[in-house]
Amino acid sequence: MGRCDSAESRTAKQRGRSEIFDMSSTRTLSQAPAELQSINLPEYQHQNWEASTIPADPDNIVEASRLADAAVPDGGYGWIVVSACSLLTFWFVGTTYSWGVIQDTLVEQKLASPSTLAFVGSVAVACNAAFAVVSSRLVRALGARKVAILGISSMSTGQILSGFSQKSVGGLFVTAGFTMGFGVRYVP
Repeated sequence: MGRCDSAESRTAKQRGRSEIFDMSSTRTLSQAPAELQSINLPEYQHQNWEASTIPADPDNIVEASRLADAAVPDGGYGWIVVSACSLLTFWFVGTTYSWGVIQDTLVEQKLASPSTLAFVGSVAVACNAAFAVVSSRLVRALGARKVAILGISSMSTGQILSGFSQKSVGGLFVTAGFTMGFGVRYVP
């Protein structure tokens, strides 16, 4: 849909209402003024937020929208959540997808062949896809917060235990492969 600056729309503007023309058909849709709806907040926050979003001119929708966007209804807690999610994403993407750096050190220590150690790192990445269906069902059953805590716990346990199993390929498969891969799937 787009605006059309024809004689009909100029006439509609002169009458005091704007019209949007649907380009796929010949009918004209009338656009009513948009109403801002308040969000559900506790009463003490609701009163302050309502007062801060009332524009000086009630007919100025742009000013009302700017005031509503400038008010932070949750007190800024959303930015803490975004920061925590960014940190976790940096952690699990950085560790699982940079396995080659760890693998290079393990090959220099002659722990195993490069192909065997590459498979350890691939297991963690493959678990991300393998546990996807289970992850979505767990989120529905337990909730996102509990599943994320399960994932973070599993991921950190896998990382810590893999530090102790640097001399065992089987231990690396279990810790850095499956345990870490299991946790990575449940974090996002």
